[in-house]
Amino acid sequence: MSYPKIPREILPRDDAFHGSTKRIAAEWWYFDAIFKNNYSVHVGLKTFTIKNFGLISSMIEVYREGILEIESKKWYLSRYFYMARDKPFISLFDKPLISFDNSKGDWIYNIDFQLPLCKANLKFKGLTKGWVIETPAESWAVALPKARVEGSLEIKGEFIPVKGTGYHDHNWNYTILTVMNYGIGWLWGKITSPNYTLVWAQIEKSNGKHERYAVVNVDGGRFYSISSDRITISYDRFIRNHLRKAPTRFMLRIQDKIDDTPIDVDVIMYVSTMHYNAVFTAPYWRYHINAKGYITVGSKKETVNKTQIMELLKFS
Repeated sequence: MSYPKIPREILPRDDAFHGSTKRIAAEWWYFDAIFKNNYSVHVGLKTFTIKNFGLISSMIEVYREGILEIESKKWYLSRYFYMARDKPFISLFDKPLISFDNSKGDWIYNIDFQLPLCKANLKFKGLTKGWVIETPAESWAVALPKARVEGSLEIKGEFIPVKGTGYHDHNWNYTILTVMNYGIGWLWGKITSPNYTLVWAQIEKSNGKHERYAVVNVDGGRFYSISSDRITISYDRFIRNHLRKAPTRFMLRIQDKIDDTPIDVDVIMYVSTMHYNAVFTAPYWRYHINAKGYITVGSKKETVNKTQIMELLKFS
């Protein structure tokens, strides 16, 4: 079976549970948001299952000015969860964690995670069209390239109302074969301006090569898939972090033309904070970065000057 690497518009079932029947596979739903009160958050749910058996973890990570303030995670057996296969809906002990509503056209997610150290009750309302990229090795659905987010966090009993801008994606069919045959890690991030959102990724290969992806969304409008050979990603200013070399500046350059519409992007991302973790012993960094530059679609140029979240993972 062949898979197109050009994004197509997302359907609700793309963001539902997919699972695996052949081997243990990882699947995860990722939500993040940057709020106006200097808080930011990652809320995620990750499954390791084969057929209907396995483990599931839910996690909340809260940052203040880019510094991790609190992290709470809990593991469960998959039998305690219900995960729909026709739309994004996940419940634990019959209590919804992730619920979805597009009855009025907008894609709206309600997130209600209650963990031992913190809680997150958030509403994500999509401002852009979602899209999906499928490959034989894994699949990636960006359901909400940009969303309006409001709700509350609760940290050790302190209630914190929040409003800001968020993002949501979903990966599935990620197995040991993905690492062996497809990619040993990735760079990933997104950049926003008043009316544009750019989601980009670089998949690192074991032979030193890479695959690059970039999609530009227009708020309330269409998305543009950038040709991989029109994307330039570079990085420098390395520092030692947890016995590893980690870059602290990233440069992204795009010049393309899609359906007679010129796309021009020139952005530098300066790392302000780094949160190190490990995924199966592989080094993982979540960065808060200051992105500066511009995105131009057609004749309209917009300045980029915002804090964003990006990540770097490498299995070797």
